[in-house]
Amino acid sequence: MQISEKILADFQQGRLESFYMEIYPSLYRYAARVLGASRGYLAEDCVQEAVYRLYKHSHEFDTPLKMKSFLFTCVRNEVVNIFRKNERHNSFVSHERYIQDKLSDTLMDEFVLQETLDRLYAAIDRLPRELRELFDMSFEQGMKNKDIALLLRLSPETIKKRKARLISLLRQHFSGDERVLFLLFVFCSR
Repeated sequence: MQISEKILADFQQGRLESFYMEIYPSLYRYAARVLGASRGYLAEDCVQEAVYRLYKHSHEFDTPLKMKSFLFTCVRNEVVNIFRKNERHNSFVSHERYIQDKLSDTLMDEFVLQETLDRLYAAIDRLPRELRELFDMSFEQGMKNKDIALLLRLSPETIKKRKARLISLLRQHFSGDERVLFLLFVFCSR
């Protein structure tokens, strides 16, 4: 997620179109990831509250980085509030431990992970249609190669080869630590 000077200036002047087109999807994915599958439906509420707080304080930001830090902090705080509201029946100690485990990454680690995921989804958007569909079926929906092959009326071997090509094409977009995060995403999604 890159907040440009233009997006910052537009936001401060009340023009929110570029913000919602460029920044909102990344914030939503971040909130959904941190909330987890069982509470992912609350991601939009977290992001909307963060955007509202940002709007109230928009005149305080002189750089895009400060705006970005504020947004991630607001989303993270909203997630913590959701965990606190939904977990009241737990004891205080176990509740705090659960939240710490869930949100143990530092804010910088979360930035890096979110940036990597944003780059991954941008790279996926540039793939040919059949590889985007394969990514969705395999990694997003968790379908097995044989099920994908049946659905697409292809051999499992063809699906395996396309999947290898898909991973190879995506791998080209990452280097260093980002490549490690990418590979973790690929192998954890299998």
